[in-house]
Amino acid sequence: MDTLKFYFVTWNVATKSPGQDLNSLLDFPSQFNKNKSLPDFYVIGLQEVKSQPQNMLMDSLFTDQWTSMFNKILCRQGFIVAKNIRLQGIMLLVYTQMKHVINLRDIEAQYTKTGLGGLWGNKGAVSVRFNIYGCSVCLVNCHLTAHEHLLADRINDYNTIIKEHGYHLTETSNILYHDYVFWIGDLNFRTHHPVTSSLSAEEIVDALQTVEKDKYTSILKYDQLLAVIDSGEAFSEFMEPEIRFPPTYKFHMGTDDYDLKRKPSWTDRILYKVIANNYENITLRADLISYHHIPHYTVSDHKPVVAQFNIKIRPSCYVAVPKVKKAQIRMRSAVIDTEGIAPASAMVEPIAEACATEENVVSVSNESEAEAFSNFTVKTVEFAPIVRIWYIGDADFRTECTLSPDVEINPNDWIGIYDANFHNLDDYIAYEYLAKVNLTQESLESGQPRTITLSFPVGSGVRTPGFYRFIYFSQPNNDVRSVLGISEPFEVSSKEDSLVAIDPCVEASTSAGGASKPSTATTDIFTDFTGLDVAKLSRHFSNDLSFD
Repeated sequence: MDTLKFYFVTWNVATKSPGQDLNSLLDFPSQFNKNKSLPDFYVIGLQEVKSQPQNMLMDSLFTDQWTSMFNKILCRQGFIVAKNIRLQGIMLLVYTQMKHVINLRDIEAQYTKTGLGGLWGNKGAVSVRFNIYGCSVCLVNCHLTAHEHLLADRINDYNTIIKEHGYHLTETSNILYHDYVFWIGDLNFRTHHPVTSSLSAEEIVDALQTVEKDKYTSILKYDQLLAVIDSGEAFSEFMEPEIRFPPTYKFHMGTDDYDLKRKPSWTDRILYKVIANNYENITLRADLISYHHIPHYTVSDHKPVVAQFNIKIRPSCYVAVPKVKKAQIRMRSAVIDTEGIAPASAMVEPIAEACATEENVVSVSNESEAEAFSNFTVKTVEFAPIVRIWYIGDADFRTECTLSPDVEINPNDWIGIYDANFHNLDDYIAYEYLAKVNLTQESLESGQPRTITLSFPVGSGVRTPGFYRFIYFSQPNNDVRSVLGISEPFEVSSKEDSLVAIDPCVEASTSAGGASKPSTATTDIFTDFTGLDVAKLSRHFSNDLSFD
């Protein structure tokens, strides 16, 4: 793996609710193209998500309809919410495949207000930055000042965001310092340049009727964004793929007809920037796959714009997330198969071995690449396998993990308990800080791997039987965190639902014909289900069995 595929969406939703199916917006594989691979990341930037001043507290406490819809669609496809951030109506959602979560480093979200001179967040920018596979990535979603005649304000918005939008990591404290920057949003630049010779709304619509082969050069020469990029006043550091789709604003809602009260304009854009030669022996690049609008969405006066890129990464090594084979779910030492109960001969090894796959290793792509990145290390935390079942309310609820020598323990580092099939890095069930662990100064300076044990108090939050994971977060401050380790799934059970062992000296109840079934000391309780409370068994696995 030496590239990652990013899928971007920018859409001004005009305070409307999602009234149309959003699956086609995300370009999933279909029955006509089943072999198409899913992106590694989805980056969704929305503007004008409904937000009233009196509802700001509610907005911060509850998930909005757009986020809920995207979560439902993407999490069903196995994606994880890596990070999201909202500034009033400006929202940025970042999803990634499960296999990449353990390689996310230094995740941070920030915002800058530009409305009312920086006092109000109706205009401004939100961003998420992170490191992955040795490269830094910054994702920005913005909503700049509206109206044709306020070009100077849009230029000022951009420069304010660049100046004031800062991050804690010194090497990438500014947006422009990152290896990759993708800037999306309703930039609000209009087809109104130069002012003295620009076209009217009616003339633009007439000109659109004569466009052939998606060549919009004759109209784009009036585009304000291209003009300020060329002059160096704003966005001159960025590139944009060729625009081969019609203006995305302004439409009569519910139709595909332009509202001629505004000049049809390309307000919704996706720009990018790459520092190609930031590292020796490799040239970073972002290869465009597609850049277009999706015209059949009519709930807003804007059309959504999407783009796909493959970005080059530093293929030194990666760490894979432990996973369980979908066809089997472990219960005690038996296997429950999705097609029925397995026989006694189908016993499995401890779950640590059952989870092992060829992906669960550190991989070096080839010797030359390993040599090229010999100075690049992957900080990791490895959890010890949990081979016994925990019971709800156990006092001995603890985990053991080994930290690689380059892992620095911060006072805010923590380990969270998550559902084994979690969908959001913020959805922890319980957590404990590493500050509880006493490490000697000698162990901190030894340069050797360190093994620590962290205990969770009784009643720490796990109250439902099922499968769970531990996740280790490095958190040097309240705004930045890295995922350093994810455990294999482990089982938590209820003592009330524990299986009742059958006394081998007691004969089973006789059948209708009077014949009895002998019970021996070697009988496995999973091959003799006499007396088994099926209702309890079903309830025990209600959260774990799923059928596609």
